[in-house]
Amino acid sequence: MAVLLVFQRHPLPKLGAFLRSCWAQLGSRSPPWAPALAVQAPALLEPVEEKTEYDETPSFLDSIFWMAAPKSRRTIEVNRCRRRDFRKLIKLKTNIDVCPQCGNLKQKHVLCGYCYEKVKQETLAIRKQIWAHEGGPHKAPTVETIVLYEGEKPREQDEGKRIIERNRKRPSWFTLD
Repeated sequence: MAVLLVFQRHPLPKLGAFLRSCWAQLGSRSPPWAPALAVQAPALLEPVEEKTEYDETPSFLDSIFWMAAPKSRRTIEVNRCRRRDFRKLIKLKTNIDVCPQCGNLKQKHVLCGYCYEKVKQETLAIRKQIWAHEGGPHKAPTVETIVLYEGEKPREQDEGKRIIERNRKRPSWFTLD
């Protein structure tokens, strides 16, 4: 196989002259311009045999990209110091507060985990009731849903909306609006 290179003249002759003068100051000839097109074609000339010092079949290890290896083993002391560094230890939290709803400990500005679990359970119960009422997840009407608990009646603004009635008292954390 041979490679055919096609060169073109530089579009900016002043830039080419400048580059040639820079190369001349470095004590070298001007390099050839970069190829504009390189085409691989069948060899017209006789292929040149490469001379090698030894004629061995290449090993499968020759094609592996070898990674760097440590020069010496890390000692147990060094490993323990690195793992038990004071910057990696668990930090003390000073932003812990008591949840006003349930009394459990929680971080400030974070939803209490116990209260969130109650919300998840109530939401799952509402979804199951909607599923039973409509017979599937893809049969829901395209109107807003209102959840009414025991003893509540729909308001004037709830007219035309889907109403789901729950047979229990409204939780204190689940507001009407």
